[in-house]
Amino acid sequence: MIMAPIVISDETKIGKCNVLFETKLSSYIHEEFNISVGFQGGNIEVSAKYLPELDIWFSINEYTGDNRFWNAFGIGKPKQGRSHSIIAEINFPFEGIDRRVAGVFAEESDGNILVLHRGKIDGGKRGIGKEYFTNHFRGDFVTAIDGDKETEFCLIGELNSKHFPKQVANFVKEVYRVKKQPENEENINIIESSLNNFNFTSEHFGHSTSKSQGDRKINRTHGIVVNALAKELEKRKYKIGNDVNRDLYIYKGNEITMLFEIKINSSTHDICTAVGQLIVYSIPIKNRLKLIIVFPECLNSVVTDRLLQLGIVPLYYSWINEMPKFIELENILQE
Repeated sequence: MIMAPIVISDETKIGKCNVLFETKLSSYIHEEFNISVGFQGGNIEVSAKYLPELDIWFSINEYTGDNRFWNAFGIGKPKQGRSHSIIAEINFPFEGIDRRVAGVFAEESDGNILVLHRGKIDGGKRGIGKEYFTNHFRGDFVTAIDGDKETEFCLIGELNSKHFPKQVANFVKEVYRVKKQPENEENINIIESSLNNFNFTSEHFGHSTSKSQGDRKINRTHGIVVNALAKELEKRKYKIGNDVNRDLYIYKGNEITMLFEIKINSSTHDICTAVGQLIVYSIPIKNRLKLIIVFPECLNSVVTDRLLQLGIVPLYYSWINEMPKFIELENILQE
């Protein structure tokens, strides 16, 4: 039986993890700027490190509030001496279980450290809080033992993964995306209203799982892949959305025209899960649409032919310079 990760409450362990958190981010080539940032209660002067490759800046431990390491993040290159908005905070308690603080470190049975977030975000438009964010978060969810109960967290990343800085940047940009809300909010609300009138919408099929150590580690790039595909679709001027059950969809007017299910492995389990999700979560969609299943490697011809018979089109991607590149995307979109 696979044990759920356990939220770390020991002061010494949290402190060491927070130091490694900063070290991993600072390992990227960066520039430093003195800027001003606002927070509840006022403004402070901080030193911000800008990571050009990821296009985010961060300020670590400049301010320590009530029982927390304060880790602030923004997007874009800061301007020296200017005021900048904080997009996301990934704060950790100094010690113990403090559910007022959104960030946590959690340890798995093999010692692997996860960086998780409770989903509580501030700022943005009215009505965008924890529930809205978790319903639209494109990354993985992880259930962890949180003191005396189990809690579902948004996965930021794995502290010792080579992808960790990219995972953090991906999370910060997710917070920004959700805070902005869809440009065509009226149509999205119509779509979501019809989709959520469905018995299965309380379930998350996209959780991070641990069938084996190898599967688990590769599965935790899911958010990076989803957002990379979303970026490609937006570059082509498609209107896209997602919800708690569906990784991505393309819509026109108030109808979904393409539905994507994205996997980070091509195991039999992942194929079965993806096919089931596409079929089940397309049930509330009354119009005709294209179902697209996304895998990191090509399936054999027998499986591919059977998927096509079921009305499911496979889309493949490869990792190039630690980023997913989608093969034949243009052709699939135009078919």
